[in-house]
Amino acid sequence: MSYSFIKFNDEIVDSKIMMELTDLARLLMKKREVTVSVRKYSYYDPVENTFNLSFFWKHRTDITEREGFRYDLLTRYPSAFINDYSQYGSMKGKGVLAQQIFLSLEYYRNRRAAFNSRPLISSFVEKGDAIRVREYSRNAASDAEAFIRSFNIAILERSESMHAFDADFPLVSTSTKDSIRMTSDIISTLSPRISLNTTFQIHDMPFNEISAFNKTTPFRKDAASLEEHIENEEEATHSVDTKTDRDAEDANVLGETGDNASRKSAHGRQNDHNDDVSDYYEGFGRNAGDNQFEDRGRINQHATLNVLRPKIKLSQYKDYQNIYESYNYVAQKVIGDITQILNYKMNAYQTRRTSGKLMKNPVGPLMENSHKLFVKKNTESKEIDAVFTIIIDQSFSMTEHLAGCRNGAIILNNILRSLHIPHRIISYHEDTFEVMKNHYPNNIYEHMDFDRSRYYYPVSLMDLEASGDNRDGLIIRNEMENLVQRSEKDKFIIMFSDGLPSAEQYNQSGIIDTHEAVQEARRSGIQVINMFIDQDNEENTLTAIRNIYDTDTVIVHSAEEIAFALPNLLKRVLTKVLM
Repeated sequence: MSYSFIKFNDEIVDSKIMMELTDLARLLMKKREVTVSVRKYSYYDPVENTFNLSFFWKHRTDITEREGFRYDLLTRYPSAFINDYSQYGSMKGKGVLAQQIFLSLEYYRNRRAAFNSRPLISSFVEKGDAIRVREYSRNAASDAEAFIRSFNIAILERSESMHAFDADFPLVSTSTKDSIRMTSDIISTLSPRISLNTTFQIHDMPFNEISAFNKTTPFRKDAASLEEHIENEEEATHSVDTKTDRDAEDANVLGETGDNASRKSAHGRQNDHNDDVSDYYEGFGRNAGDNQFEDRGRINQHATLNVLRPKIKLSQYKDYQNIYESYNYVAQKVIGDITQILNYKMNAYQTRRTSGKLMKNPVGPLMENSHKLFVKKNTESKEIDAVFTIIIDQSFSMTEHLAGCRNGAIILNNILRSLHIPHRIISYHEDTFEVMKNHYPNNIYEHMDFDRSRYYYPVSLMDLEASGDNRDGLIIRNEMENLVQRSEKDKFIIMFSDGLPSAEQYNQSGIIDTHEAVQEARRSGIQVINMFIDQDNEENTLTAIRNIYDTDTVIVHSAEEIAFALPNLLKRVLTKVLM
């Protein structure tokens, strides 16, 4: 769990801006899974499928952060189409000057491709170009640094070549292979004239990672066709699947940060999911059933799900009963109000019909010369056609809040069970103690399943214990998959949390992933409601949470308030379903 906005080196980046930029990147690059991050230098990382924006645009008075980040995207987005990364391994181990020249030539190719594909970009980047020119015009510490600065100023001024140290240097390459050749020629020309030693950088690229990736999963080598792809992309497609239906200018996006402590969870033997308490073993057990869900998104590609069922101790029934009875009056108030609405709908009559039972006093219709003299009793069902999933964030930051969330879940079970509404209650966390490279195990503890929810009590909630991190987007998608299989008309997810998602390799992208999961659920007809515990949170956190869940966010200032806020929320939801 973390604070509100994305942090990089103790700096804060507005998560809403990151969400907007992610949508813009996906729109421009035609890559649904691309993510956006902020680093020292701007570049597209093909290995991680991440577009890095430059921290250069923070804390400036001559341009807004949003405009600066957009500048990076607009001038570099063709990288995914026209850069032949299969050739990049040859630049690994080259000197800084050679790498900077090569990356400058590739950057110029990107700019020209962007301008050719979308001519309006040319005017959009003028402000950013002017700022960069001023930055590159500063005094250099060496001849090599002066060359890099002048080389990039010439690129920003859209020149065909540059004159320096009594020689002319071309700037326009036609392919990655051509950029490599031109770099070699430029270094050969510079070598007898200046010292090539420098540590100064304007551009960056993970050459080592790309080279290693090429050995196992080579990038496409058809550079010629890639060149044509960017030039003809407008004809190839006119739509992109982004998180919102707005265009690039109005798109909406998020990001985040933070690390949690880790703690190991106890695992035990399997159980058969039978009802009797004696059929539960000590500890937790891996679900004996098949869990077919798999999140194919890149951010969760190494995450696994273990569906576990906690034991029930006979000694916990008394404690459960005490909590149940303490809040029973609150639950009964909601049950009574909803039952009254149901009874009214069942007993209500439809008047002035053309068929049915003759009205006792049809004077009105007769005076109006109407033939609608009949009434008909409604035939509403006694049951509400709805289903709920209750999700409790069990990560370490929830330590002080789990008791309140547990009480809320007990009240929900009381109300929903009494109204014969099927529901599922789970808690979850990422097992940080078991996390390894490319393996992020996540545990879902099933305290109540749909089939048993009409008759049984989630007594295992009494053993809730904080542990690990929270990969919210993964869990929401898993529960969404369970709900879409059900036949009920109205479907809901109620999620208890106290902050932003954070897990292994899930810091910057976690909010975006969770936001997308919520949007996917809504497109599937599932309403996701967040019960957010706002204790000692900054306003920025609330802004990010609202960006994820929109208006479906219920904020309480302490977990103790949940027991009273939740019944009112459920009453509003069910009343809306019925009416």
